[in-house]
Amino acid sequence: MATQSTRTRAAVRCENCEAILVAEVTPAGSIRPLGTSEDCVCGDGSFTRLEQPTPSP
Repeated sequence: MATQSTRTRAAVRCENCEAILVAEVTPAGSIRPLGTSEDCVCGDGSFTRLEQPTPSP
């Protein structure tokens, strides 16, 4: 089991209903949504991690 220090929090998008959620992402790439959301009720379970914009110089 991964420890707290090896997990990262990130914004993710449900691939089915396109709801945006906060999730834990493991180094292996597993995504587990945190808490519950009224926005994503489809239960699809497939998520894509959203990328942070690159800061401009």
